[in-house]
Amino acid sequence: GSELKQKVCFSMANMIDVDKSPLRNMDTIYCQNVLIYFRKELKHNILNSLVERLAPKGLLVIGQGEAVDWQNPHVERVQNNQTLAFIRRN
Repeated sequence: GSELKQKVCFSMANMIDVDKSPLRNMDTIYCQNVLIYFRKELKHNILNSLVERLAPKGLLVIGQGEAVDWQNPHVERVQNNQTLAFIRRN
């Protein structure tokens, strides 16, 4: 109930300007079913900005197939065929 609400932050942000978001050190970011609307370069820029907002060991979850060719040196892919997720390195 209320204990969980205190630990969860729901935020709206313009995906194109996510680098201007004040949110930092997030444990988990879900960004699903939105990246398909952006071109490859912008999609990669958005993902890189989201990685910058993750805390060490934070989890970024994106939609299956939304960015299969994206890589970032600060994250490693979670080995799971049912989801496309990345963990922030230290």
